[in-house]
Amino acid sequence: MNRCKFAVLAAVLTSALPLSAIAGEAEEALIAKVVAAYGGDALTTISNYTVEDRFTNITYGQGHTPTLSELGTSTQILIRDIENQKTSVDGWFTGRGGSNQNATISDGEKAYTINYQAGTYGEAGNADPYVFAGGTMRSSDVLLVHELNKVKDKATLSDDTQYMNRAHHVITMPFPSSPDLNLYIDAETFLVSKMLRVNPQLGNLDYVYSNYKKHNGITYASSINFFIAGVPNFISNTHELRFNTNLPDGIFDIADNLKPESERIDTSEMRATKISDQVYHVGQGNAYTLFINNDAGIIGAGGYAGLTARFERFQSEVDNYLPLSYQVVTHHHSDHVGGVGDAVELGARLVTVNDNLEAIRQATSSELDDRDFVRIGKRATFGTGRDRVEVYEVSTIHAASFLVTYVPTAKTIFIADHFGSPFEKSTPVANQSTVDMLAALEALNLDIKKITTAHNARVFSMADLRASVAEFKETVCSGNRPVC
Repeated sequence: MNRCKFAVLAAVLTSALPLSAIAGEAEEALIAKVVAAYGGDALTTISNYTVEDRFTNITYGQGHTPTLSELGTSTQILIRDIENQKTSVDGWFTGRGGSNQNATISDGEKAYTINYQAGTYGEAGNADPYVFAGGTMRSSDVLLVHELNKVKDKATLSDDTQYMNRAHHVITMPFPSSPDLNLYIDAETFLVSKMLRVNPQLGNLDYVYSNYKKHNGITYASSINFFIAGVPNFISNTHELRFNTNLPDGIFDIADNLKPESERIDTSEMRATKISDQVYHVGQGNAYTLFINNDAGIIGAGGYAGLTARFERFQSEVDNYLPLSYQVVTHHHSDHVGGVGDAVELGARLVTVNDNLEAIRQATSSELDDRDFVRIGKRATFGTGRDRVEVYEVSTIHAASFLVTYVPTAKTIFIADHFGSPFEKSTPVANQSTVDMLAALEALNLDIKKITTAHNARVFSMADLRASVAEFKETVCSGNRPVC
């Protein structure tokens, strides 16, 4: 640290360090003051804590229509037994499609995810609480300070700055399974006003803290608002922390009435499922496209990011290296237009409805004109005879305008978001969107035998969809969990 920078810092710290201080001493002195402001020994020696959040989600780019952002509500409760290395995270979310309840619990060696609608549990992909609960930890200023004290030898000071018209120190800290975090520390109170981290895809992520309270001698901000690239993403209704309390009995146990989940389909590698000689369902992870080759050219349905890799796999499967002719954009949601830039570069015209044009234009840096689009009404046909592809516009609670792709010769449809499951067997859990989609498909009176989706490798049947809807019921919070 240079002498000028240190002199400025020493003027604002109540206990100035000598100008000869080596790098690290200034950071340690500041961290000591921050820890003291949050409770000192009471904070550094906590044996357990509970974080209870109730907040409003703003669903930009995921609304019923492209022009309206909608609101959802979430409750999340994180409980960490530091002394015994156990963690649980319970969630309850309500949106226009209904409600869902889930939990992840860890005994320090293994972690399990619980799906309360399905009544199942399965081993989580990672038992590290910083992976499955890190988001909640990062949302709490006091937990950041608790972690900062552990890594004070790795923390670095930046130049002081003004935030909300008050002088602030800026200190950067490492955080497990996350890019480095930048804490904005009030120069008078030594409380954290804001945390900033940078996401390579999304940009700046700001966590803004206010309304400080105490529990068992430990200070924490009782209000937290989260912004993505300056735009509000969730707004705090309740943010309560409790320390060193008697934890609920059985909170880290799997309830006796839950059953093991079915075997999951391995989607770690690119998969190409043959529907017929010229029809393939191609994808990896949670992103899939249905490709059809007919006399109109090659038609794709399913516009998730990574479209080029999926198209190249299809080309190799059918040994046809012609360009992509048409790409059906299922709906306007931001994740499902992530591949439209690839589609245009591959030579495709974008099949959509008038209402979704602007959302598609905003999803790509390419300059799109009218020639890049095929705008349809309630129905369009690509190709002729038995090999034709039909595209239908339907409306569900998920999206006001949604395009279903149907291949008559294969008796196969492609849809997104309304229905699916990552398991090899078992009936998918339905929500109101599933109910609406079944009604829409039955109204079309199509001969459907196979259902392919944007998020699942599994090929479903109409019997699967009907069974899912038959079991649909409104979710009731269950399992004697804290979110209930």
